[in-house]
Amino acid sequence: MELMLQVLAVEPTAQVFTKEPIIPFAILLVVILVVPIIFERLRLPGLVGLVLSGVLLGRHGWNVFPAETPTMSLLSDIGLVYLMFVAGLEIDLEEFRRKKIPAFGFGSLTFSLPLVVGVFLSRSFGYEWNAAIFIGSIVASHTLLAYPLINRLGVTSNAAVRTTIGATVITNLGALLVLALCLVANSDNLSFWQVLPFFNSLIVYTIIVLIGCNWIGKEFFRRSGDDEGNQFLFVLLSVFLVALVAQFLEIEKIVAAFLAGLAVNEAVGEGPVKEKVVFVGSILF
Repeated sequence: MELMLQVLAVEPTAQVFTKEPIIPFAILLVVILVVPIIFERLRLPGLVGLVLSGVLLGRHGWNVFPAETPTMSLLSDIGLVYLMFVAGLEIDLEEFRRKKIPAFGFGSLTFSLPLVVGVFLSRSFGYEWNAAIFIGSIVASHTLLAYPLINRLGVTSNAAVRTTIGATVITNLGALLVLALCLVANSDNLSFWQVLPFFNSLIVYTIIVLIGCNWIGKEFFRRSGDDEGNQFLFVLLSVFLVALVAQFLEIEKIVAAFLAGLAVNEAVGEGPVKEKVVFVGSILF
């Protein structure tokens, strides 16, 4: 009744959705179900329809989904972390080890070239060096926005795709390191030796996640037997716990999620648990 009175009073959409968070979630489910079907009937990728729907229904459109609400913030964070986790989970580690040199080379190239171009353009617009380098690092960082489309096309096992995914992690790590250096240069009270612990924590964190989660995952799967429910919950707990620790260490959560996917990759293997994880990511996120 209260909700109906709000609607009849023509209360602003953002206020109604803030009070009733289940409404935007229900609308999101309708959009996720209907929009891809319509676009695929038009022989267009469903992901394009979802992106356009986000623009139209977002704060720069009809503002049906205010980005500042807790519901939208939570869903966006979960979706981003989950997709990056699935990206790491679907990598064939044996093939990735054979492709590590191309991935590192491609990642270095796709990071350095945009960085240089971004710095050059920023300097041409009158920005000082520190600001120009910061803008260049933003240009050089990448995300796997097209990964859901690649996943639906069934080409994630392609060597070029695996190389690109690995290169994305390298570019994000590079952007994170450049950002830390920019903070050092921009602060009179912050020295290089004060930022050095951040780099050390990043290295230690990466090692602990890749080795520790891998060992714990293998032990848990071995002891849990055929209990797919607990195994699925363990996988979810791993990714969000790793991302949570990364937030405390000021490490980008998408990098942490990808590392978590790599860490439990061998433990999950090719089986029903992985199928469930990938299925949830493909349908909802």
